[in-house]
Amino acid sequence: MDEQKLAKAIADLISAANSSASTRKAGAKASPAKKKRGPNAYNKEFSKQMKKLKKKHPRTPVTKLMKKAHSATKKARKGKR
Repeated sequence: MDEQKLAKAIADLISAANSSASTRKAGAKASPAKKKRGPNAYNKEFSKQMKKLKKKHPRTPVTKLMKKAHSATKKARKGKR
């Protein structure tokens, strides 16, 4: 009989540990989903420059085009701060 009581006590402890681990604290609030930031002016201009370059040089590796697009974006946005 002692073995049955011990087994039941162990099973109760295990089930209590499992149920409390999956729930959050009673006073804790759920965190709201973070808003995703939209593209800024640099990103928009960079996108335009990248599309132009990709159309003009389709077989050039993207990494090289990125450098050129960055330079062109800086040049295009020079006085717009």
